[in-house]
Formats: sequence, C-alpha cells, structure tokens
Amino acid sequence: MKQLIEYIVSNIVNHPESVSVTEEATEDKDATKYLIKVDPQDVGRVIGKQGKVIKSIRQLVRIAAIQKGTRAIVDLLEDETKIAPPPESPAETLAGE
Repeated sequence: MKQLIEYIVSNIVNHPESVSVTEEATEDKDATKYLIKVDPQDVGRVIGKQGKVIKSIRQLVRIAAIQKGTRAIVDLLEDETKIAPPPESPAETLAGE
C-alpha cells in the first residue's frame, strides 16, 4: 500500500524526491494510517482543486485495502500538521465494511 501511495504522489508532484509516506498503527487492528509528506510547494498539487486529487488518492487506496481485507486511512501532512480526511458518509462507511 505504501508503495502505491508513493508511486501515485511522486508522479503528481514537481519534487518527487521529497515525497515520503509513513505507516502508523491505529487503534483498529484492521486499519493502517498512511501519512504523506511532500515539499511545501507541492501541497496544492496533491490536494487539487476542491480537494479532488487527495480524495481520489484516498479512494484508490481504500479500494486497494478492501481487496486485501484491510482498511487504510490516508492523511496529508502540511507544515508538520495533519490534514485529516473528511468524515465518511454513512454510505461510504457501509461500503468499506
């Protein structure tokens, strides 16, 4: 999963050498949190207009995780602070279970 995120993000940004993805354990045993850190100049590219790019990355990773029988949470770090994903709608929550 980490390699998938690194591949996607590295091909979006202007400074691929500064892309790093860190895995974190969560309270939920079936879930893994992935923190993406990019060059400050590339944060806007990763977020995209109205957040469409980061939402798409999160959706792709969520689908890949479901295929492996796990859950994945993707967060983007901006200036050492986390940009948390929006709360899932009830329909998305049911689809992810």
